[in-house]
Amino acid sequence: MKKILAALLISFGLYSCDDGDITVTSFDFEDSTLQLCEIGNRKVLWAVNNGDVFESMSLELEDSRLNDTLTQRILTRGITDEDLEIELSETGNKLIYRIYDDEITGREYFCQGVPPGSPRVLEEYVSQGGIVIISTTYNDLAFENDADGDGLENGEEGFDPNGGNHLDTDGDGIPDYLDKDDDNDNIPTRAETGANPGEPTTEEGFLDTDEDGIPDYLDPDDDGDGVLTRHEVRQSDVEEGNIDPNSLSTSEDGTPNYLVEELQTPSFEHNLQLDHGINRAYRSSIQFRDLDLAPSDGRELNIRYDSYNWGRYVSDPVPFPQLTNQQQEIEDEENENEEDEDETNTED
Repeated sequence: MKKILAALLISFGLYSCDDGDITVTSFDFEDSTLQLCEIGNRKVLWAVNNGDVFESMSLELEDSRLNDTLTQRILTRGITDEDLEIELSETGNKLIYRIYDDEITGREYFCQGVPPGSPRVLEEYVSQGGIVIISTTYNDLAFENDADGDGLENGEEGFDPNGGNHLDTDGDGIPDYLDKDDDNDNIPTRAETGANPGEPTTEEGFLDTDEDGIPDYLDPDDDGDGVLTRHEVRQSDVEEGNIDPNSLSTSEDGTPNYLVEELQTPSFEHNLQLDHGINRAYRSSIQFRDLDLAPSDGRELNIRYDSYNWGRYVSDPVPFPQLTNQQQEIEDEENENEEDEDETNTED
């Protein structure tokens, strides 16, 4: 396709319509893996081919609906059911197609205010109109993915691809596939799954300290001593978000309290819960509709598409804050108290 496209652009005569337009069905950039950078208020997406023809497609966008900063490298502000549509023109929000005389390095070329003098641009086409459609979703929703990073695949944690019936073992409002502490015992799931040689396990191979058939990562009382695991973990450990069982509150022999059956009285009673924030991956799909590209030298030899699937931009990992039901209630109460206090100060 590259050779065909190059021939079209260089000969300017093949398959041309009466009005001088050239109609092609696709570029060699379709379904590309896109890159992203930020220059001032502009977001720049690009794809590069360095094969038979040295070429690029780049999209420059300025829109308040895009993410304010690329610190987290997300293209849009959030996940919504509605696609983001942005009009293209020759200036402002625009798509540019170029052919060069030599190999091009995308980040060096597109991520600075003034492009380098080399490689030299042989042909350039700039959008005259059209719509760019951006659809952003999560990129970690396959059964084999591990959205919460706890070492268990989504499919193992009761992920429902239809989104209506995800497993939530502890009923804290966060489904297991996004919950770093599936049983709400303040021991992260990742720290409760693996067993050392000789330690009891379930049939699936997960650690089962009290051999009750429930793996520790789903068992609110790991050692079966009648004391909830969460009451055998120090408050300071929860506040620090410790994930190493060996550094948690321990008995005299160095074994964590929550794994010692003989300790049958609560050691630490508190209502704190681990920070449930995780990192997630996002995917933004980029499509064009009614795209019109024209040579920048003024020749009337446009390239047009009714629709075109350019590709996708994947951002990973991105902080994903989330609260359990209890944590949300506490936060709401604190916000309400702050509002009441502000009203009282205003009246005074």
